[in-house]
Amino acid sequence: MNSSIYLKIKKFIEENRLLEYGDKIVAGVSGGADSVFLFTVLAKLAGEYGLGLCAVHVNHGIRGEEALRDEQYTVSLVEGLGYKCKVFRKDIKAMAAHLKLTEEEAGRRYRYECFENVRKELGYNKTAVAHHKDDQAETVLFQLIRGSGIRGLGGMKPENGSIIRPLLDIRRMEIEEALKAEGISYCTDSTNENNNYARNMLRNNIIPYIEDNIQPAVVERFVGTAKQLQDIYSYIRRQAAALYKEIVTHNNNIYMADAERLSEADIVIQREVLMCMAGKAAGSRKDITSKHIDMFTGLLAGSTGRRLNLPYGLCAGRDYNKIWIRKGKPEDGHIGNGKINICVPGSVELEYINGKKHIILFEKKHREEIPATIKKNNCTKWFDYDKIKFMPQFRYPENGDYMWLRTDGIRKKLSRILIDAKIPASERGRTWVLAEGSHILWIPAMGRCSAYYYVTDGTGNVLCANISTEGEKE
Repeated sequence: MNSSIYLKIKKFIEENRLLEYGDKIVAGVSGGADSVFLFTVLAKLAGEYGLGLCAVHVNHGIRGEEALRDEQYTVSLVEGLGYKCKVFRKDIKAMAAHLKLTEEEAGRRYRYECFENVRKELGYNKTAVAHHKDDQAETVLFQLIRGSGIRGLGGMKPENGSIIRPLLDIRRMEIEEALKAEGISYCTDSTNENNNYARNMLRNNIIPYIEDNIQPAVVERFVGTAKQLQDIYSYIRRQAAALYKEIVTHNNNIYMADAERLSEADIVIQREVLMCMAGKAAGSRKDITSKHIDMFTGLLAGSTGRRLNLPYGLCAGRDYNKIWIRKGKPEDGHIGNGKINICVPGSVELEYINGKKHIILFEKKHREEIPATIKKNNCTKWFDYDKIKFMPQFRYPENGDYMWLRTDGIRKKLSRILIDAKIPASERGRTWVLAEGSHILWIPAMGRCSAYYYVTDGTGNVLCANISTEGEKE
């Protein structure tokens, strides 16, 4: 192998600490020039670094005999170098239709699933893919077109989790020249000429046009800009992570931030915190663009009660001084439908909106066993047991719920009580209440009880509820 390109790749690997002695690597090999070159480089490095290698080839079931040719060639190449090649076959067209994805995205998703499954099966620690400088330039331009933020415009990293990209500092032409010099053949994918695929259009038409008519060094320019943006994003991410830790809470799959504190931050930090919230709620950032984050950011300047829809079935909103995001429709009032029957004596564990868990111990006592004058107490609540006709249960609010405000029977709807207490709309449906039918005895998070169940001098038996936080359990 040409020593100059080998040393260039090795230098890039060392600068980015992509390899350590004894690494076990799964390599994606399609049979094309890039992946063939990658595997030959890794095979050459194997002795020096003590590498374990296994190739993975994925037949997408799209190109018929041509795909079978690529599969057979890849297996022959890999086994000829003394390594094993695992082959997977998938009808990517059917998968794309079923998941409503493009064939490009479906193919990519399946390939990486195969890489990861083999890596875990073999107990390997890294996966190598053959992206190079030209791929990086395409990625940056593609992300720019689709409206990505700084993170997306930074392109691909040399290392991302268990994924490594040892060829990211060399051009496609360098790869082809090196293979030609070594007399190593490779397969050509006919679909690479199909400009119906977005990346093919960029690769075959847009970037060559820019090179020929505007900027001959366009690939190097894109790659250099991507590196600068990666450095900038790294700084933003660290600053945003610190603020996120201070102001964002997570409970029952809802991510909620202090709107006032977030509004005080610089706009780029605001956007990154919100992107983190959206990404965590969705499980992925891929289809969340800068346009969506602009909409999300707009909630900071909006009034309470505002709602919006985002990708992945997410909804977000502003309630008083909280900005939140979760999966589900904006009108969904209940997150879950849990109901917990209480036993006397017995205990119940509840998790409040703020994420704290509380243990509530229920006991039945005679009136003379408790203080003559019952004072307000956040840790103990008393109810007139004799007025309870059916054993109460903890549940979420329902239509028709009410509570007595006074002993003369003046009542108020539970929904109105929660609104007046400035409980955000996103939290009202998840606020535990102790109910006997539609009559609410107690709202634990507010410490509020119905006047109907107050203990009086005429009370015979008392239902006593002792509350402790999870950390106070013995």
